[in-house]
Amino acid sequence: MEAPKLLENGNIPQERKFTSCQVAFYTLIFVLIIISAVVSVVFCLLHHKQAPGLCWAHGVLKESSIPNFQGVMSWEWNLEHCDGFVQKDHDQYLIIKQSGNYFIYAQVNRKKDMEQSFTLVLCKEPEILLNKVVGPQMGDEKGTINFGRPFFLQKGDKLYCQGNYHLDYILAGNQTYWGLYKI
Repeated sequence: MEAPKLLENGNIPQERKFTSCQVAFYTLIFVLIIISAVVSVVFCLLHHKQAPGLCWAHGVLKESSIPNFQGVMSWEWNLEHCDGFVQKDHDQYLIIKQSGNYFIYAQVNRKKDMEQSFTLVLCKEPEILLNKVVGPQMGDEKGTINFGRPFFLQKGDKLYCQGNYHLDYILAGNQTYWGLYKI
């Protein structure tokens, strides 16, 4: 009986000989892989767009704010990366330009005692209450009320804040503010 060819020289592995066609084939595959990787990287670099910044609208109460006939206060607005999301209307309102989730926050600091509780109300036109915060009327000489929570807002919503207090009782500037983030 004749031994199989695999066992002719025992278990010693035989040296493999590559033909020039095999070398050319493996080199070609390697070059194609490198070319496809380089093309992918170049494509990504050319077509990559920086993620837009977070839309942030922040308004601080103007020192010389005079509420309008509805008690809506005037704000100094700073809008960052909000093109197409939010715009200000005069100094009193924010108009939503794109429907979505927004985180809205507000804070009011009182500078002296009041005879009644002070209230901050966030609304959207036409007089739809979104949030209401009530602070103490007595106790601390200076009081603070604040809130922050997410809302789903529709394109065209017009937001404003109003209070039940005379502005002589409220700290303006960085002490009283409201704003929103697009989330």
